[in-house]
Amino acid sequence: MSPNHLIIGSGGPTGECLRKHLHSKGATVYNTTHRPPPSHLTPGHVQWINLDLFSPEEGLKALGRAFSGKKKFGSMTIFSHPTLTRETDPLSARDTLAFLPALTGIKKLLDHCLPSLEGGVILAVLPCMTLLKASGYLKARVYFGGMRGLLEEYSRSIPAETTCFLTLDLAHIPDGSTPQIPPVVMERMERQTIGGFPDADSLSRTIMDLTAFQRPWMQGTTLRFPDSAFF
Repeated sequence: MSPNHLIIGSGGPTGECLRKHLHSKGATVYNTTHRPPPSHLTPGHVQWINLDLFSPEEGLKALGRAFSGKKKFGSMTIFSHPTLTRETDPLSARDTLAFLPALTGIKKLLDHCLPSLEGGVILAVLPCMTLLKASGYLKARVYFGGMRGLLEEYSRSIPAETTCFLTLDLAHIPDGSTPQIPPVVMERMERQTIGGFPDADSLSRTIMDLTAFQRPWMQGTTLRFPDSAFF
């Protein structure tokens, strides 16, 4: 597999740890973001590419320039987590499909990048909405459910030896970016999650292990971290 690693999103602590660990192993890291890149990084640590999933055309052109010619990447980790807040009305249908353009952007991104993936792994890191017992997260469930369905379709139509698709379900994303969960619910979740919430460093090392090489027999698998989490 190519030593190039592509990260979609994750400007939080998990992404920071992942970029650091990949760089220490000799990987060349490319990271897309729709925000200004962190200013504290050492030059050469990562190549940043501006890409907004709601309007990805210019970002995809920049990715095309980065991976022009014979350059390939071996793995791709997707953190596509728009801000999703809790609704006071648990079944409010307001703006339920507001994030549909972002799902379209994910599909355009995958279609653009698959030819440059050198027999590697695509890993999507997602919050496990089935574990979240609180109501008021209809938009989050629709968006992340749509992303899971999209990735499942790819995993069933593309041979695992060409690209291995995996999903990593988290009881909680360490930077707490999405979905926006009230502190009282977070406290209850943490008390009731066996093994505790994952910290950024252990999560980034798990991501590195899962994307280090292909495991064709795991095509389309959803893994849970920590494995025994419940709340």
